[in-house]
Amino acid sequence: MAYYRITKLKALDSDRIKQIGEEMRDVIESMNADFIDIVENHENDMIVVARYPDESNMQAATATAQGVFGQMVAEGIADGSSIDQSVGKVTMSFPSTS
Repeated sequence: MAYYRITKLKALDSDRIKQIGEEMRDVIESMNADFIDIVENHENDMIVVARYPDESNMQAATATAQGVFGQMVAEGIADGSSIDQSVGKVTMSFPSTS
């Protein structure tokens, strides 16, 4: 059963956040996620949507994800007080893959 970790944060420097993502690409890709999408809206809010094949892979990636977000906060390019995470398992998908 697939699991998602969704993280919302206020970007103070979205260009630098993208640069960190590229610099850490190998580390991020080693997190065994099915995919990780980063979405930015017009108010400089970023939403990171990470889908994992199961809960154990998601849990194993927790420390790495926290490290990436921690670096962004430490560099002053993300508002640490704005970080909001939620996790959950997939209960339905559209369109059906069966």
